[in-house]
Amino acid sequence: MRTVGQIFKETREEKVYSLEEVEKATKIRKELLVALESDDYSKLPPATFVQGFIKNYAKFLGLDCEKMLAVFRRGFSDKKHAPYVMDAFAHPVQNSRFKLAPGQVLGGMIVLLVLTFFGYLWVQYHQFVGAPALTISSPADQLTADEPTITLKGQTDPDAKITVNGQDVAVDASGNFQEDITLSAPVNKLTITSISHFGQQATQERTVYLKR
Repeated sequence: MRTVGQIFKETREEKVYSLEEVEKATKIRKELLVALESDDYSKLPPATFVQGFIKNYAKFLGLDCEKMLAVFRRGFSDKKHAPYVMDAFAHPVQNSRFKLAPGQVLGGMIVLLVLTFFGYLWVQYHQFVGAPALTISSPADQLTADEPTITLKGQTDPDAKITVNGQDVAVDASGNFQEDITLSAPVNKLTITSISHFGQQATQERTVYLKR
């Protein structure tokens, strides 16, 4: 009865594929392909990995994957074929020059927690005492308006106060504001100011031209 390795080798040679071509197509190293075709399981990883190789190789050669796996299982025995042990496991590092003591690990975690806590406080402090956010969605700067009335729209911090040229504008619970502005001159300067509870200010300006 032919083995998995014999079937693979015969099929590959019939289709005139070199081992290098198979390696490139299947991503299985050449030395593993040689071991697989030779049924030399002592040079191959454990059976789980070998089955993956068989699936890839069979698919590349156009063979039935399940039939090839069945042939493999019938002829393979863990007792007869000891799995290949990679060098990293066969020769583990005996001594490590760098070791962390439990106290060092705990100390590092405490330092990290302290730094995270103070970083959080720093961010919160700047959010409270820093200038409020201010975004103007309309009008665009340097806008030329056809009508004498435009709509000012924007967003700021919900607890901030908004003024336009010194006049208060209502802000809703989400920080949105909207106000109709009457243009009284060919060139209109709009100064929008957001003022936080701590007195910090953010200001944006818009110039709107009125077409006559």
